[in-house]
Amino acid sequence: MNEEIKDYCLDTYKFFYEKKFSELSSNGSQDLSRQKEFEVAAQKYAIKHTIIDGLKIYPNQVAALWHAIYEAHIYRKSGIKDLNVIQNVISADQSWKKSSGHAFEEMIKELATLAMGKYPIEFILQKDLNTLIKAGELSNEPRDISWLKEQVKGNIFDLYIIYTRQNKKFCFGCVQCKTSIRDRVTRDREPSIHAMESCFWSIVFVLDGDYLKNPKFQNMVNGGTKEFPENGWHGMYDVSGVYNIGRIYPLDLDFKVLRKHSKKAAEDWMKRRQWFKNDWTPE
Repeated sequence: MNEEIKDYCLDTYKFFYEKKFSELSSNGSQDLSRQKEFEVAAQKYAIKHTIIDGLKIYPNQVAALWHAIYEAHIYRKSGIKDLNVIQNVISADQSWKKSSGHAFEEMIKELATLAMGKYPIEFILQKDLNTLIKAGELSNEPRDISWLKEQVKGNIFDLYIIYTRQNKKFCFGCVQCKTSIRDRVTRDREPSIHAMESCFWSIVFVLDGDYLKNPKFQNMVNGGTKEFPENGWHGMYDVSGVYNIGRIYPLDLDFKVLRKHSKKAAEDWMKRRQWFKNDWTPE
């Protein structure tokens, strides 16, 4: 029965997808973005109608139908029919995303801290901040400690920035590390704004800044528009070194810009904490 359902879904999904895609693209549009829109719409159409028609033939096999439609969808996109191969590819992709993201965080932590030289600023991982909090080694005010605990609990930020003064450690900065600007960036903007409202320095590092050529993403960082009236971060550091627009800074190999900004942020945070809001700038 499962093979029969699988064959049915392969043929039916293909029929409905091609039917809908042909209808949508009949105007002859060759624009890539429009073609992508047509593809997504045709996929949704094919999934919906394959399950509806399939239930008429196999009324008690909804789970098997849904699974077979999933395989048909993957096959159309990849040309792969073997589900084990598909699962291995998905597993490898998920593993890459997790490992590469953590590796990027570690790289920023090490290079940024190294760039500070003898200046007492250190970039640390979330787990290291948690250790400092539990050991009572942070000299921040109780309200700061409480807020930081909530961030750690929710896995909100990737790194934190520590400034040591007179043998006392203060956490004054929150850092996000993104391998791509599009990767969850809309969702990451809100906690950054909350960090700035709580008078912390909030910055983000982006490995692949290609999407920054899009004005929407620039506005998400810099603010000043109807959609994004306020800036989303104090600064975004583009590791690719391409973009230099408002609060978006190209990151040089020796992190000179970051070192300058970090020193200014630490000094201002210690001296004028109450004014360290979203409008603070290192320039």
